[in-house]
Amino acid sequence: MSIKKTDAQIPHRRFLPPLLAALLFLISCGKRVDPAPKAQAAPPFEFLGAWGEKGDGPGKLDGPVAFATDSLSRVFFVDPVSGFVHKFESNGTPLLSFEDARVRHAAGIAVDSGGAIYVADAQRGSILIFFPDGTFLHAMQSAPQPHFSGPMGISVDQDGNVYMPDPARSRVIKFDHRGRLVKSWTAPKNPTADERPSGVATAQDGSVFVAFFKTGRIEKYSPDGTWVASWMTWDSPSSESHTISGFTAGIGDVFAMSPTPPQIHVWTLDGQHRIDGDLAEHLGTVVSPQIAVTPHGELLVLDPSAPRVFRFQMHLDTKEQK
Repeated sequence: MSIKKTDAQIPHRRFLPPLLAALLFLISCGKRVDPAPKAQAAPPFEFLGAWGEKGDGPGKLDGPVAFATDSLSRVFFVDPVSGFVHKFESNGTPLLSFEDARVRHAAGIAVDSGGAIYVADAQRGSILIFFPDGTFLHAMQSAPQPHFSGPMGISVDQDGNVYMPDPARSRVIKFDHRGRLVKSWTAPKNPTADERPSGVATAQDGSVFVAFFKTGRIEKYSPDGTWVASWMTWDSPSSESHTISGFTAGIGDVFAMSPTPPQIHVWTLDGQHRIDGDLAEHLGTVVSPQIAVTPHGELLVLDPSAPRVFRFQMHLDTKEQK
């Protein structure tokens, strides 16, 4: 007489964990369990594409001299050749264009936290201010630069203070939100003939950064002009150029662009070198590339002569230090 056992009476069915039982089954079948493939890390500067259409009308770029971004990652251009100021989404979608004959001598552009647009006329010594819709508000008097040429980096901080370089006097000028001169300071303390400030950028923590394009020097100041730190672009390990063609400050970093070869250099706000990125594969032989960064972590590189904007998504938190 045979006795039929129930599942409860068979020890291995009752006590083996389900996962172990599954592994034993695969082994018994002669199969090997392969580990999941590792995901490939994104590059520090991931190329997203490029945009820009040559032309002298709304939504087109003829000869932009400078560009800037706002808190919503929108991109603003001042185009003295056509006399237009343009606003785009970072992907190139046109949002606003307005024409004003006064911007035909423009050298720089900035946007404040409320969306107002500031256009610097360096040679004539004025800053034109427009409402976000392009309506002219008023002009601020600044230091004229009769022999200045090229782009000039101006900046507006969170409180509406305007900072601009004064290359003719080797200094930085600070205006309050009403356009009144409240501070100026020499930068650097003992400048050489080539060390004339070309760009000023402010960070969210109130720091003020000054770039000297010809020598590659970057200096950090407090809002009242107190010197904090200084470093050179060519101190970065992979840098081959002493000059700077583009400069900006993001939420937590400072960025500078070397034109030959086209490289992006990144430092922390306290001047610690983070990374250098070779962008030649995508930029080619851009003569004087300019840069801007968005709050969404995009690096934008402008080729003014094309004109064309190259977009890169930055992955700096996962990059390897160099």
